Amino acid sequence: MKNYLYTLATASTLFISTYGQEKIKYDKVFFEDNSVETPNAKITLSNVVSESDFIKGKVKVANYTDKALLIKPEECSYTTPIGDIPSKDKWMVISPRQQESKTIDVKGDNVKTTETTLKLNGFYICNTVEIITAQNMPLPPEKDIIIGGFKLELDTWDRDGKEIMIRYRVQYMGDKVGMFDPGKVLLKSPGGEYKNQKDKDKVMAFQKKEEHLVGFVYLSDSKKDNILEWKDAFSEGTPEKLEAVNVTVKIDLPKTKEKN
Repeated sequence: MKNYLYTLATASTLFISTYGQEKIKYDKVFFEDNSVETPNAKITLSNVVSESDFIKGKVKVANYTDKALLIKPEECSYTTPIGDIPSKDKWMVISPRQQESKTIDVKGDNVKTTETTLKLNGFYICNTVEIITAQNMPLPPEKDIIIGGFKLELDTWDRDGKEIMIRYRVQYMGDKVGMFDPGKVLLKSPGGEYKNQKDKDKVMAFQKKEEHLVGFVYLSDSKKDNILEWKDAFSEGTPEKLEAVNVTVKIDLPKTKEKN
C-alpha cells in the first residue's frame, strides 16, 4: 500500500511538473513593464525577459530625495518556479534628484515563468553624510591627489586666454557611498572667486572602485596665484536600509507570441 501511495504521489508530481512546463510553450517569455512609487523614489522594471536558465530586466530608479540612494542586488531576488533567486550584480547608486538604470538578472535551472516579482530587499538611503575636508590646491594642478576615500588622477590641464580647463579621473576607494559635487569647487584668484562651469549640476555618487571623469572650467583674468578650493565637495554617506519594494511583472502575451 505504501509503495502504491509513493508511486501515485511521484506520478502526480511528475504530471504537475510536466504540465507546468507545457503551459509555457515559448522559448523566451517577455513581460509587461511596471512601476512602483515610494516617498523616496519611483522604481520601474522594464524589458524583462525569461528563459529556462535566466531572468533579467532593466531597473530604473528616479531619486526623489536630496540623499543618495543605493540598491544592493545581492540582497534582491526574482521569484521563480524553483524559489527566490538573488542577483550577483554590482551595486546601483543613485545620486540625489537624479535617475539611474541598471540591468539586474539571475541565473538558474528551469526558472522560466509567466509572472515574476523583483524583491528589492537591498534598498538603502544615505541619511547620514560626513563631509571630507581637503586642502586648497594652487595651480597648475597636482597630477595625483588623495582626498579621504577618493583618488584623483589628472587627465587634462590647459589654459586658453581667460579659460582654465582641468579634468580629473575621480575614483572612490571607500566602503560606504562616495559623493562629489563639482559645482562646489571654486577657483580663487586675486580677481575674485569663480564658479565651475563644467559638470556643475549633478552630485556624483560612487560605489567602491567606481570612477567618473570630472571636468572643471573657470574664466579668470589672473595669470598666476590661482587656487582651487575644494570646499565641501567630497562626502561619504552611510547607507540605512529602507523598507523593501516589490515590483511584479506579468507576461506580455502579444509580444511573446511575436518574438517566438
